Amino acid sequence: MNKLILASSSPSRLRLLQSAGINPQVLVSGVDEESPEITALAPSEMVLALAILKAHTVKDLAPADSLILGCDSTFEFNGQSLGKPETKENAINRSKLLSGKFGYLHTGHCLIDLKQGIELTERSTAKVQFAAVSYTHLRAHETKANL
Repeated sequence: MNKLILASSSPSRLRLLQSAGINPQVLVSGVDEESPEITALAPSEMVLALAILKAHTVKDLAPADSLILGCDSTFEFNGQSLGKPETKENAINRSKLLSGKFGYLHTGHCLIDLKQGIELTERSTAKVQFAAVSYTHLRAHETKANL
């Protein structure tokens, strides 16, 4: 039986696989996701490039009968990739920016079957519509964030 190798440090991806009964081995690729060559790409192309790069980076570290899964996601708004907000303040500012608007969540996957010598890549895109958030609601969260 093939061993699944997850070429990602994402705790969310790992939990998702585990919730489906899949317990992959995690090999973090260490790929620089902020390199100029990567960030110059359109968000929808960037996720595919990163998924492929992550999978190929760990390929030589994996047993010969492994399945390697490389993944990446980004949220695109007005043609720009928005990374994780990282702080509550940034999340509140992002909520203001996106209130009542929409963007696209792109996810790229690269699956390499080392035993069969097969590589599959795919991107999925979902349009995400945000509800309009009231100024009062945002101010209440800003106040909490500044405490």
